[in-house]
Amino acid sequence: MQECVSEYISFITGEANERCQREQRKTITAEDLLWAMGKLGFDNYIQPLTVFLNRYREVESERTSRGEAYKRHVDFVLAPPQPQPFGVPPYVPAFQMGYNPAGMFDAAAAMGGYYRDGGSGAGGSSSQAPMANFDPYAEYK
Repeated sequence: MQECVSEYISFITGEANERCQREQRKTITAEDLLWAMGKLGFDNYIQPLTVFLNRYREVESERTSRGEAYKRHVDFVLAPPQPQPFGVPPYVPAFQMGYNPAGMFDAAAAMGGYYRDGGSGAGGSSSQAPMANFDPYAEYK
């Protein structure tokens, strides 16, 4: 996949670079890339990318007109962990899992018997079917 993406980028930028050389320019612009995409048959991408580019430029011009410093990249910094209130555990599972006496979690019990085609999962020990006539995959058959 990475090779395909690299080849695509080289293909487009190569065409845009040739255009810039013909026009004796040293900088490839976004418009040059869009032009190259159209010339090479990637017409489906031009309109959505043009819309995105215009919106991006609007946001940037608004931000710089407010006097905010120009940033070419976004900093992804994790916020420091917030202190937990006293007595609250740091993690609570989002759903209850079935528990068997051997101390292992039982996936079949956790799914409530809702495996496709009435199976019980990968060797689960639950044989209950809480909704015997319910088929969650009926609309796909």
